Amino acid sequence: MQQFCHLYWQHPVVVSLEITEMKDLEFPAVTICNLNRQMKNQDSDYSHGGNTGTPLLISERKQLYSCQNGTIKNAKGNEKKLDILMKYYEMNETERRSFGMNTSMFMKNCSFNGKYCTDSRLSYFTDFRFGNCITFNKQKLGIKPLRTSETGFGSGLKFDSHADQGHYQAIQHTVGFKLIIHNPMEIPSPEEDGVFINPGFEVFVSLKQIVNIRLPAPFKDDCMNYASESNGFKNKKECIRKCIQSKSYEKCGCIDQSLGVMNHLKQCDFRNVSESCCLDEVLDNMTLHGNICNCPLPCFSVSYNEKLSEALLVSRESGGFRDFMRPFIKNNYVKLNVFYSSLERRIYQQHPKFEESEFLSYIGNELSLWLGMSLMIVCEIFERLMLLLKSIIR
Repeated sequence: MQQFCHLYWQHPVVVSLEITEMKDLEFPAVTICNLNRQMKNQDSDYSHGGNTGTPLLISERKQLYSCQNGTIKNAKGNEKKLDILMKYYEMNETERRSFGMNTSMFMKNCSFNGKYCTDSRLSYFTDFRFGNCITFNKQKLGIKPLRTSETGFGSGLKFDSHADQGHYQAIQHTVGFKLIIHNPMEIPSPEEDGVFINPGFEVFVSLKQIVNIRLPAPFKDDCMNYASESNGFKNKKECIRKCIQSKSYEKCGCIDQSLGVMNHLKQCDFRNVSESCCLDEVLDNMTLHGNICNCPLPCFSVSYNEKLSEALLVSRESGGFRDFMRPFIKNNYVKLNVFYSSLERRIYQQHPKFEESEFLSYIGNELSLWLGMSLMIVCEIFERLMLLLKSIIR
């Protein structure tokens, strides 16, 4: 009984797998961003404004310099690049959008299941790392996400994109796009999620929907329903960002402006050695001590098990014009095809290994057994006493 109680209080779970062939499935949201956040020929002498975005300098500024014993190392030759980045961070979102790549180039010839994409299905936002981004099929107020009953190449979402490599900044070392496939109800995070797409190819992205349902406390995952919680976190990533900001402000007296949260607090100047190195120290300590942020997994999540394949794009023109277009297409154009390979849905759901009724039933059985045995012993003792008394009387 002691072993069973100990096991029960560990709150073990079992995971069930349900595979269902659906008549139709909700199509995911598809977000694409150009790797060039700012046009090369744009004037970089602009006014300063507020900031919103996602984590950037955690990785990017460390490519320009590193902090050792409170001093900056390997910064020679990168001062100009850091200055360009700082000016970009100090823009407000409207300014960043106007200086970024034209979103009309992101989804040319866009169609879904053979029908042209409507503007109501497109959403726009700006990311610190990747500049202007566009999302297809994001859930909006009064507009439900699209569904599809078609599978395979030829169905789903198709569109062309243009990288416009001639307008890339010198600080940008790669050319192409960031593609994120996500739940229409979720806010995309290009910094942490997605895959890189090279220009010069037609890319095929096949999907299979996977649903994960987890259990909250006291079970091990201790998941959080971010959609309904009143703590202000929209998802796990935002929870982590706010945790980093809190630790940074506590230690450094300022925050990392690129994280895009808690901007009412004083923002660090990344060109200031002590402040920048302090932010690095905070991140190093958090990494060293493991996950010190209370940001559990979501109780409900949807993924799509993306599988990518690609084929080389060639010009359809003939003669010398084809030779002229070949390098232009190779360096700039990409054709994207996003579709379900099947309408199969896989649901992984956690269940308690022991229900409360099982626990109470086990306890009841144990008590019944011991009470039954105790009653038998009492009756036996009573019988022996009667026999002894009878013997004494005789």
